[in-house]
Order: sequence, then structure tokens, then C-alpha cells
Amino acid sequence: MESNSLDFKINIQPKKLTEHVEPDVDLTVDKYDAVYQNTQQEEEVETANKDLLIQEYDITEAAHPYYCAAALALTSIPGLTFILLQDVIHAYPLVILLQLAQFLALKNYLGLKLIGLRWWIEMDIKGEQKWMFQTQSQEQSNKVDRYFFWACLIYGTLFWCIMCLGDFFGFKIFWLPLPIISFVLSLTNLQGFYKCRGEHQKKLQQLKREMAKGGMNIVGMIMK
Repeated sequence: MESNSLDFKINIQPKKLTEHVEPDVDLTVDKYDAVYQNTQQEEEVETANKDLLIQEYDITEAAHPYYCAAALALTSIPGLTFILLQDVIHAYPLVILLQLAQFLALKNYLGLKLIGLRWWIEMDIKGEQKWMFQTQSQEQSNKVDRYFFWACLIYGTLFWCIMCLGDFFGFKIFWLPLPIISFVLSLTNLQGFYKCRGEHQKKLQQLKREMAKGGMNIVGMIMK
């Protein structure tokens, strides 16, 4: 008997192992420390800015806290009265009187006390308006006083502007003249003090130039 031989070929190939690729991320301790330090510095800067803003409006640091409180009250009361009072007949005279009192107090008295400025308008011979300004020494002016005063002027004007737009688009015809009058008074006061501040800065610059020229003349005389 013939024996049949079976040839078995077994092809065994070694299994290729895929290489494990590390992600291209640097997770070192130094990088974490740098990120933590940057975050901590940003938080410190943000906290410092908040503290600075609080200090600017900290009435306990004001040189004239009662005048600051008076300016804030005189600016807030007309707006609150306008919002809370629903009777048109009583609202008109009351709000106008309160806003006029705020206008005159800030223009003639509180402006001098808090920022050392005052303004008024005179008529010349030709009948033209002329802006007049009075300034006081601001060497010892307080930063909180200045922030309170300018905040009352700016935010008071913005408030009445918003009220005008609200009544205009809300078709409140009977209410619209009241915020317009208050807005005109606030805007006039803001414009007057802004002009007065610019005039004061011009005078300071002119004084510095004259002092510089005088100093040069003195130096020239000494050198001779």
C-alpha cells in the first residue's frame, strides 16, 4: 500500500505591534505652574481694578462727604419722583422744581465746593451770549469729590435722555415735555462745567508756559 503524504504549510507571521504614540501635549509641572501664575495674576489685576473703582466712589474718603451726598440726593430725587408719581398734574411742577433746584445747586455752589468750578452766561452789548467761568485752586481737590460730581452730571443727563426716548417711542405725549425740560437742564449744566474745565486747563497750561519763560529769562540773566 502506498501512503499518501500530506504537506501542510503553515504560514505564521509575527504580529506587528502598533506603536503607541504619545499625544503632543506638554503636561509638565512647569507648564501648570505658568498657567496657574498667569491666572492668579489676572485675578489680582481684576481685584485691584475693582478695589480702585470702589475707592473712587468711597464717600468716606471724600473731602466733603456731605456735599457729595447732597449732589447725589439732588440728582436722584427728581428722577425717582418722575418714575413713582403717576399724576401728570402734580408731577410737572414738582419734578421741574426739583430739577431746577438741582441745576442751580450744582452750578452755583456744589461745583465750587467739589471741583472748584462755576459757570454762568452773560449778554454782551451786541446781545450775544458769552460763557463766563470761575475757577478755584484745585491743588487740594479730592479725587472722590470729583468722581461724585461728574457722575451726578453725566448719569443724570443719561437718565433723562433715556426717559425722553422711552416716552417718545411709547407715545406718551402728555409726559414727554417733562423729561425734555429736565434733559435740557442737565445737558446745559454738563456742557457748562465741561467748558469751564477746558478753560481752566488752558489757563493752567498758559501759566506753566509763562513760568517756564520766566525761568528761562532768570537763567539768562544769571548766565550774563
